[in-house]
Amino acid sequence: MKLRKKIMIFISVASMLGIGTTYLLLHLIMLNRFEKLDEADLQNKLKDAVSSYQNELLTMKAGLLNYSLRDETYRFMEFKSLNTAATASEEAFIRSNFTPTTYEINHFDVIALLDKSGIPLYGGTYDSKLRRVSPLTTELRTLFKLMNSRLPALSDAEDSRSGIVILDKGPMLITLDPISNNNKDMPVAGTAIAGRMLRQEEVNHIWNAASSGIQIARVTSGMLAQSQGESVWMSPSSSKSMSIHTVVNDLFGNPGVVITLSQPRQIYENGKESLYSFRLLFLIMTILLIVISVIFANRFILGRMYSLIRNIRAIGNSKDLSIRISSTGRDEFSDVEREFNRMIHSLEQAQEELQLQSMLDPLTQLPNRSLFFAKLNAAIAAVKGTSRQIALVFIDLDHFKTVNDTLGHDFGDAMLKETALRISKAVGKYDVVSRLGGDEFTILLADIPDSSAITAQLSRIQEALSMPHHIQGHLLYNTASIGISIYPQNGEDADYLVKQADLAMFHVKETGRNNIFQYSEDLENSVRRKKILSQQLLSAAVNNEFEVHYQPIVRTDDLQVHKVEALLRWNSPVHGPVSPEEFIPLAETSGSIVGIGGWVLRQVCADVRRFREDGLILTAAVNISALQLMQPGLLELLLELLREYGLPPSSLELEITESVLISGDEVFHSVQQLRAHGFRISLDDFGTGFSSLSYLRRFPVDVIKIDRSFVAEMTADPQGDVLVRTIIELSHKLGLRVVSEGIELQEQFDKLRRLGSDELQGYYISKPIAAREIPRFLLRENLFWSKK
Repeated sequence: MKLRKKIMIFISVASMLGIGTTYLLLHLIMLNRFEKLDEADLQNKLKDAVSSYQNELLTMKAGLLNYSLRDETYRFMEFKSLNTAATASEEAFIRSNFTPTTYEINHFDVIALLDKSGIPLYGGTYDSKLRRVSPLTTELRTLFKLMNSRLPALSDAEDSRSGIVILDKGPMLITLDPISNNNKDMPVAGTAIAGRMLRQEEVNHIWNAASSGIQIARVTSGMLAQSQGESVWMSPSSSKSMSIHTVVNDLFGNPGVVITLSQPRQIYENGKESLYSFRLLFLIMTILLIVISVIFANRFILGRMYSLIRNIRAIGNSKDLSIRISSTGRDEFSDVEREFNRMIHSLEQAQEELQLQSMLDPLTQLPNRSLFFAKLNAAIAAVKGTSRQIALVFIDLDHFKTVNDTLGHDFGDAMLKETALRISKAVGKYDVVSRLGGDEFTILLADIPDSSAITAQLSRIQEALSMPHHIQGHLLYNTASIGISIYPQNGEDADYLVKQADLAMFHVKETGRNNIFQYSEDLENSVRRKKILSQQLLSAAVNNEFEVHYQPIVRTDDLQVHKVEALLRWNSPVHGPVSPEEFIPLAETSGSIVGIGGWVLRQVCADVRRFREDGLILTAAVNISALQLMQPGLLELLLELLREYGLPPSSLELEITESVLISGDEVFHSVQQLRAHGFRISLDDFGTGFSSLSYLRRFPVDVIKIDRSFVAEMTADPQGDVLVRTIIELSHKLGLRVVSEGIELQEQFDKLRRLGSDELQGYYISKPIAAREIPRFLLRENLFWSKK
């Protein structure tokens, strides 16, 4: 995604988030705050309405006091209470003071004078339409009795009581004052009562606020349920108005009426209008900000960036690191331009260094493979068509890996540097020394006049390489295997000359190292043969090219054949019969010996099974290589073959060579496991390898096979058999059986019998023969050695 699109998306998303967040904040916070202000205003007005209600009761009380605390009223109540007739002046006082005008002036609908028992001695109700005072109704008389019974009596001139009562016609404000004389020093003679019905016009008279309306209604169960136990509550408001309610208890302390105050949501509506205007303004400002941001990004960010990209692309297309980007600004893009110029300058320097280093080996600073081949091709072109010769020398250090593995790569690198220096000093001025890689060096000896000059030069090089190395306090000796190819005798192509010299060096490696050898066609044919044979060995077992022959082994005490040695034969489809001395080392080197060994074990088990079916109980000695012993699963394979062919472990004798004795603990444990499962272990070619008496003593073997070289060297001289006699006597003392192999003469056969060899093997007894010939061979009656 382009940066321009990313910036546009970012600005758009940020703007939308800003608008959305502002909208939510305005609605969730500001409008809610406006609504709370409306509620608070309404609550304050409700308090004012309740205060107006209380004030109205106080006004009624003050109006009633004009009649309750007067001597005339007090005397009237005394005469009436004594059931005596009031004087004319008291009666006149009553008639003159409790007239319709009195009711109208004080806004009283009911006035009553009650004695201490609650009986009205005077009472009347006023009809404002008829302007007439009527006697008390039964409902009022009942109410007065209830008040007398439930309310405490007014015992003092200062006592009073006000509130509301619920009548059939509706709620009525009522006030009660004690009746006493003017000086308030006489006992209370009764109770004066004044009441006013709470009609809507009276409610409006009490609450005269123009911005809100008030209603006072009798309490219902629905209203009480709506309040949820609260004394003040808000009813669900419409979009235009809101209401608040409060319950006022009656004179007896019970819920009497509900005062409801309603008013328009003025603050909320005004706030909505203000927020609408603000949102519109905010949206316009946001759009302007987006436009300005896009213009700024295009001009000062994207424009500079596109200019920088064009300049960088121009440098990349031209591949000219000398071009620089002109920078005149002082912003971050100018910093990038300056840093880019600095990077281009560094790359230019690095390119020059790389061009130089690419032609040299980084460790020794000698020409590397590329430079060497360039110089070699140039040298070939220079001498082409002339009688001059070029010698190509291929050097590989002997056992160099051992230095790295034992002392570390620091020592190895130091030895390589020293070797490069010695070779460079040993060659001529116009000769070229190169390191191809690892521990391989090549030398181009230019303009060599004859072979004697080459020999002299190589002798100097070999002598220089044989000198000891002094590295970090260590004295290290090293040799080299050297191969040579000469132009034009051995080839006229650089690659071919190097390949031939490498082939000659490889031959030195195989034949003992620390030598010099020149390439020849016979060498190439030999190497080619080995490569072909190694490749064919991989599929020889599958193609049924192998055959197992068996050489009989005679037991000395009864001269009976009780054992045979399995010997592998190979008939190559390309080269015909191949000697085991040739293909066995190749199989071990290539690793194919493991697969071949498995095939041999299966074939030997099958042949031993057939021998037993023919009545011949023979043990087969089979050679096991060190690679086979190091492979996991050898024991399992042998046990599986024995189960498959129904053979006991004693039917196989596993032959190992002396080199196995020093192969390590892994091989030692493998041989121990094989011996623990009943397999006999035979040590082949004893005396020619690396074994010592300590290895022979602790290694788990059962049989020693004296190598044929010792048998061949036995002479008729009295001391000619000392070594063989010593081996036999030592083996017997160690509890080992001895097999003497390579017997070709009757004298050898007879002497070894006398020396105590337990078993005898060799051409004198029989050559190796095919498995199918074994039964017929053993059933012959004219076995010459059995008659001795």
